[in-house]
Amino acid sequence: MLTEGLKLAAGRTLPALLERGTATPARGLAAGMLMTAAVQSSTAVTVASIGFVNTGLLSLKNAMWVIFGSNVGTTMNAWLVAALGFSFRIDAFALPFVGVGAVLMLAAHGVRPRALGQALAGFGVLFLGIDVLKDAFSGVGAAISLQDYVMPGVAGWLTLVAIGTVLTVLMQASGAVIAIIITAAQGGLMSVEAACAMVIGTNIGTTSTAILSAIGATSSARRLAAAHVMFNLVTGSVALLILPLLIGLLGLLRTWFEQPATPAVMVAMFHTVFNLLGVLLMVVLAAPMLRFLSRRFRSREEEIARPRHLDAPSLAVPDLALHALRQELGRTQSFATTALTGAARIPPDTPWIERQASTLDTLAPAITAYIGNLSGTTLPAALVEALARSLRTLQYQENAVAAARQAATLGAALGTAPGAELDAAVATFRQAVAALAAGADASRGEFSAAAVEALLAEVEARYQALKEALLIHGAHARIDIAAMQDWLRLASLQRRATEQVAKAARMLAVLDGDLSPQQAAEANAVDDGNGHPES
Repeated sequence: MLTEGLKLAAGRTLPALLERGTATPARGLAAGMLMTAAVQSSTAVTVASIGFVNTGLLSLKNAMWVIFGSNVGTTMNAWLVAALGFSFRIDAFALPFVGVGAVLMLAAHGVRPRALGQALAGFGVLFLGIDVLKDAFSGVGAAISLQDYVMPGVAGWLTLVAIGTVLTVLMQASGAVIAIIITAAQGGLMSVEAACAMVIGTNIGTTSTAILSAIGATSSARRLAAAHVMFNLVTGSVALLILPLLIGLLGLLRTWFEQPATPAVMVAMFHTVFNLLGVLLMVVLAAPMLRFLSRRFRSREEEIARPRHLDAPSLAVPDLALHALRQELGRTQSFATTALTGAARIPPDTPWIERQASTLDTLAPAITAYIGNLSGTTLPAALVEALARSLRTLQYQENAVAAARQAATLGAALGTAPGAELDAAVATFRQAVAALAAGADASRGEFSAAAVEALLAEVEARYQALKEALLIHGAHARIDIAAMQDWLRLASLQRRATEQVAKAARMLAVLDGDLSPQQAAEANAVDDGNGHPES
């Protein structure tokens, strides 16, 4: 009730803070701590973080620090229980919160005031529950010690960690489990060491929500869930290994501050200290963890978008590097021709085109960076010219995909051509476009510059025939003028995508030695003379 009320009262504050307050790892850590302390739910912050990573609004690196911060922020619940649950009459403190909260829930207007009332009532009910547990455990603790039923040593601690984990997974509320643990320790039902071991288990148990939220999500969201699991496992393992040392240190701190070392306060302090210890460990481990996770949970699209032929060792041998670059440009040519094929379909295959475009968008910066690294070395003039042609090839491919995207959007809006004669002209033109897309795929064994030129000439002829048919239909009022202009625009976009693919094919042929630079320049000049300036 407390958590749900706080989340409703916060409204859009939680996602807004995640968007604006996580620009750096330090700000992400602070945002995670503050938001979790405010809504008293690390689960809510974790699920929101996974959602933002899933939609690309939050980077994995910064989201990891939000998760780390949420683990520290959730310790506020333990301090509330330890500080307010055992120092005075709980019923006198909690009942007014329940009463005021109930009044607001019933009488207030608006979602937020009612949500605030729910939070206040939940706050009071929480401490009333602690009061009941305190009375029950104080009586039971005098006669029974849970420690008597737990194996001594590490095995017993591991059993207690497992119990804390299972309870948290079943209840899906680590705060409630910690309140039970603190109350049991304060009532003498278990020792401070046993309570601390169970608290470690509650931290591990909270990862179940992250795992469930990541099912079916993007690769980055699954990596974030894995980071949450790794953080809690690493932190819990280290805390368990040095558990006696940590408890002794906490007792020493309490002595220095001249405060009674009550079990409740000791457990709350332990919960905070071992989570802060985890954050300190992550200062060192976050970067290697990020690199490790970046190589895991790869989707098929991510695997395709990775360079397959470009690597740092090949840069030491320029000729070998140029060959690797040519192989990679052959892959990007396949993405461009596939996008062009999708744009030529009726209706256009927009999702397929977007996948090709996204892959090329991801791969292009890696290729550009590789060319930049290679050009930074001393190269012969011929290799410098080859690098320039490689960059031009990539630019043509990106232009082709951009035009194909625009054509697909417009084609989907227009649908089928009005009239049988126009429909036939459109179909013939698109067939020519699809044929060129297949012929310009440099990964095919039958790829040749001469074949591409012949196919491009066919596309140009079919384009002119379609253009003439559209103009005639518009002049004789067989088609609306606005619709005629849209169809001309669509044909022009498809023609531009085709020409850009053909230009990229010419550059690849020059790199292969099948076409001279002069021949490619002359062919490009002919295309430019058709009304499409070179980009």
